[in-house]
Formats: sequence, C-alpha cells, structure tokens
Amino acid sequence: MDDARRQQLTGTVAAKAGVDAACAARHLALHDYEVAAALRSIDAERYTLTQRLLNKHRRDAEDALQHVALAVLQHEDIRSDSVLRSERIAALAPPVAGVVMLAEWLAYVDWEGFDSALYANIDAVAAFIAGELRLPEAAAKLRQTRDAAVFEAQRPALAQALIALIERHITQFP
Repeated sequence: MDDARRQQLTGTVAAKAGVDAACAARHLALHDYEVAAALRSIDAERYTLTQRLLNKHRRDAEDALQHVALAVLQHEDIRSDSVLRSERIAALAPPVAGVVMLAEWLAYVDWEGFDSALYANIDAVAAFIAGELRLPEAAAKLRQTRDAAVFEAQRPALAQALIALIERHITQFP
C-alpha cells in the first residue's frame, strides 16, 4: 500500500472516530488498514463494554438493558444453570444487581406474561423501582393495580430510568 492511500485511510479513520492522526494510524496499522476494524478498536480503547452497548442500542432502551444485563452475567461468569445464581447476582454492586434483577424480571414478563411475573420476585422488583429508580408511583401501581395495560404504559419510562441509572453508575459495570 502506498503512502497516499495510508494517509487517506488515516484521515478517514481520524475523522470518523474523532481522534488525532497518530491514534488513527496506530489502530490502522494494528488491523492491516481495515477501517472498520480500526474503528472498533478505537471504540474498545475509549469506551467500556457497557458504554459501547448503550451507544449501539440507544434507540431501544429495553434492548440496551437486556444487552447490558447479559454482559454483566457473562463478565461475572454467572450462568443460568448455577444453583447459586441468585446469591451471585445479589453479591454484585447494588445498582448492578438491581439492573440485572429487573432486566431478568422484564424478560420473564415477556416469556411468561405479566400475570405470572407478578409472582416472581415482585416485592424486590417494586422496591428497586421505588428506591433506586426513584419511581415510587410506578412501583405503587405495580403492587396495587396489577394490571398489564397499566404496566405496559409505564414500561418505556421504566426502561429509560434503568438506562439513566446505568449511566450514573457506569464505573460499576463492565
């Protein structure tokens, strides 16, 4: 590859990633001048896994939440077949444990239905929503009305509050 082409690729990567030419050149050289690989490498250097997941799934807060929860479980090597799964999740930093618990509860709602989810750890879920997420009205409605339509109406706000919580405690996530 000639110098003109290297300069062109360096300029492209520097502009797209918002980095200086030396950083762009270093990442391009590491990845045989593949622009996409260099851009991914720069992102991996600049952002944590959680930040990259939030950026990638920004348009769908619930999807981002599920990806972050899965990343935590994989990072902590907590498997679904583990007998100690609940204890291992509870041992995580409180915001991280709460996010994983609520993400799993929301997935349970999707899999088994809202009526079944009301019997799956609902007190802990409601307490987390009222406390950490600062949504006491949503928690009260969840405990009192037990109406799927009311819950579904609150679900987008709940997901946004979870993303905000993750962003406030980003250093505690992988």
